[in-house]
Amino acid sequence: MPSLAVLLAAVSVVVTPGGVVHRQTATELPPEMRDHYLDYNFVNAFSTVDERRLVADSGLDPSNPRLKRVILAMRRLAARVDHVDPGMVVPRRPLTNTTDRADLLRVRSFDLDESRGEAWVYLEALALDPPANITLVSRFADLSSEDGPESVDRLVAAAGRLLVVTFEIHH
Repeated sequence: MPSLAVLLAAVSVVVTPGGVVHRQTATELPPEMRDHYLDYNFVNAFSTVDERRLVADSGLDPSNPRLKRVILAMRRLAARVDHVDPGMVVPRRPLTNTTDRADLLRVRSFDLDESRGEAWVYLEALALDPPANITLVSRFADLSSEDGPESVDRLVAAAGRLLVVTFEIHH
């Protein structure tokens, strides 16, 4: 029986028809992918699910500066995501890829196969329960910056609560 170290080493490499793709650290994430997850975390940290649903369903541009920045980030996210099921089973509201979630995503690593134009991003999803979400929204002025988004670690610390962690792979 192989040792755990051998099994882990085997899991850390993906073999594709075009060759071997090595797992890379989150710090090497291409800028367009990095921007996607920064926008995602900004939207979820500084707005509630109900606020996002209200704006997405109404299509109105809010006058609140916080929500204006959130909606701009939601629109950038919607423009980057290809919808595989464009409402064939369940009608979708605009901007739906961020509307109904309440979590922060921490990129742990990714695989990139440039020859096929594919990437796999390995994430921790840190669930924001309502008190954690409201705490972050209430601290928008302290935590958000025009210069750039806050790190996931700083947002988690500011939430002041233990967050449930699950794992996701985005392709």
